[in-house]
Amino acid sequence: MNRKALLPIILTCLLLPALALAQTAKLESADQYFADVAASYAKVKDYEASFTWTQGKTISTGKISYKSPLYLRLDFANPARQVLNFDGEKLTFYSPANQIVLEQKYKKKTSGQLEALVSSQGLTLWQRNFSIAYLTGAAPVPLEEGSREMVVKLLLVSRAATNYSQMIVSVAVDPTSKEYRIRRVEGTLTSGEKVVMDFMNIRTNQGVPDSRFAYDAPADANINPDWLFDTSGQ
Repeated sequence: MNRKALLPIILTCLLLPALALAQTAKLESADQYFADVAASYAKVKDYEASFTWTQGKTISTGKISYKSPLYLRLDFANPARQVLNFDGEKLTFYSPANQIVLEQKYKKKTSGQLEALVSSQGLTLWQRNFSIAYLTGAAPVPLEEGSREMVVKLLLVSRAATNYSQMIVSVAVDPTSKEYRIRRVEGTLTSGEKVVMDFMNIRTNQGVPDSRFAYDAPADANINPDWLFDTSGQ
């Protein structure tokens, strides 16, 4: 798994529950549309969903669980038993194929930076670091060719130093709740590689317990601490 893509993907997952009450039809700028979604993100306490993660020729699937403000877990069905978990203090990635565990602890000194990624500030960072426009206009279009699923597509182009040169964010409106939901995020890394996250069967405010994010890696796995950055001097 490309580590350069991992943190932005984590951010994408944590921004998935950005929901807003659907407004009556009106002409709205892309910036305002995105701001409406961002303004309501903090209202979601937790969610669970199915996901598909496509990076190059690699396609991964599984279940994602999130709880505000600092909990995230991805249980992969493909690759089987692979796990990405953040329990509020430690990020853990387990690869059963390699029998390796990558761990990253976050101390108090870094928690403010982390909260900016995994709280409602995350969408604000996107607004700050990307210019936002409608990809094809404000009217809903098919998610992809031949699809009956309709979405509004936003084009985010980097205007700061980020791992992504651009992202296409597809927003769907739930026909029952009339809420906006981020359905797909298509990112282009600065290297030119494409990363796509799809989210299906989204269930919000289900009362996900803290215990969902308690993860103990297999005892026989090789553990690599502080794989993203060294916290020894903090």
